[in-house]
Amino acid sequence: MGQVLKESAKNDKVNYMNKVKEFIKEKNLIQNGDHIIIGVSGGADSVYLLLILNELRESMNLTITAVHINHMIRREAVDDQKFVQDLCGQLSIPCKIFEIDVKQIAKREKMSLEEAGRKARYDAFAKTMKKYNADKIAIAHHQNDQAETFLYRVVRGTGIYGAGAMREKDGNLIRPLLCVKKEEIVKYLKEAGQAWVEDASNQDDAFARNQIRNQVIPRLEMINEQAVDHIGWLCEDIKEVTTYLTDQIEELFLRCAKPIGQGFEINCDQLLLENHWIQKQVLKKVLEETAGKKKDLERRHIEDLLTLVENGTGKRISLPYNMVAEKNYQYIKVQKGNISDKQEMTGKILCEEVTDLTNIVENDCIKIIDYDRIETDVQLRCRKPGDFFTFGKDQKRKSLSRYFIDEKIPRQLREEIPLVADGSHIVWIVGRRISEYYKIKESTKRYLKLEFKREGDDSNGEYQSNDFRGRCKQTNRGDGSADQ
Repeated sequence: MGQVLKESAKNDKVNYMNKVKEFIKEKNLIQNGDHIIIGVSGGADSVYLLLILNELRESMNLTITAVHINHMIRREAVDDQKFVQDLCGQLSIPCKIFEIDVKQIAKREKMSLEEAGRKARYDAFAKTMKKYNADKIAIAHHQNDQAETFLYRVVRGTGIYGAGAMREKDGNLIRPLLCVKKEEIVKYLKEAGQAWVEDASNQDDAFARNQIRNQVIPRLEMINEQAVDHIGWLCEDIKEVTTYLTDQIEELFLRCAKPIGQGFEINCDQLLLENHWIQKQVLKKVLEETAGKKKDLERRHIEDLLTLVENGTGKRISLPYNMVAEKNYQYIKVQKGNISDKQEMTGKILCEEVTDLTNIVENDCIKIIDYDRIETDVQLRCRKPGDFFTFGKDQKRKSLSRYFIDEKIPRQLREEIPLVADGSHIVWIVGRRISEYYKIKESTKRYLKLEFKREGDDSNGEYQSNDFRGRCKQTNRGDGSADQ
């Protein structure tokens, strides 16, 4: 009976090993003669990966270099480091040690310990790869990690691409263990008599991923013991679908988006012929390519750009990373640059100090303000970050952005409203109201008349506040005070 159990254990070890080897072959993760950098923490997963690749070393003529990062957080980190060095020594595998103060990185970069640790690891991998001119970086993510990543992204908010979770190959980064579960790894190591180290921080449920690993996934497996497998299969399906969709998006992107300057020109007519979801993905790609990064580009930014595609000409919106999108007829230009630099104010402000208010009729395009309140100079412009004005008898301060939101002014129109500004303090939102701070009072000694005129227009016609291509609308008032 004992011999039967030994044979069974031996067969399991062979099966687990062959499973990973077949996966590596099927996904074409490693080629003969590759130099592989392996991240080895000393935990069960990375030890298993090290043993697998060591098994393949001779048959595939591989060169292997292990990298261990001491995050300098736990007291046991020195013991973990020694364990990895000893194991690599036994296997005759070179081991490069990095001692990195992750807490300091987190503090300096204003990120979580998890993010700082990840940054430290991948920086060390990249540095070692460059030093040795290696071909691949192998990390020990397995099926449970895949399920954890899927759930983590879904809960935090992700699109279809994020729902595909981790890929077995990302450029020169490979994940040969995405075909096995954690329990298979542990079982193999136990049967092989191979020790590993446990990171106590993996049990700390203060970290979101640990909560998913230690609480959510076990509960899902109580519902269905194949929960991890099923999530993995779903991720595989999503990756296959997104691979196809990526080709479709790329094809449409090349047809609809033409590179110009620091951005792209989009042919809206061609774009609108396509599927609605594909349209959004093309716009997402335009934003990512123009910004040069993906972080902080959110669903709402893509929706704003799509609204611009669908709506009338002459509109402009501001976007993250100093990007500006402007529509002219069937084309939209998305470029980098301060929006205030790109806008051309098609009007002018006439300023005149006056003493007699008797014959002055204030309207949407003419206002009288307290001249002594001007601190810098009067400037006609469109909005800038930090703009504010005051309202009410107690002169409460409100940001211009909040005012636009409260007044439900459409986003695409906010960039077009002409403003009379005294530095960052908005004196007058033309066609709407003036700041309480600049209103004339009984104590006012000097008066300044402000008159907005559209270029080429010297008449007093009708001006609509949400379309300053119009003319001024007169509003006679008998009290001599300023309108709101």
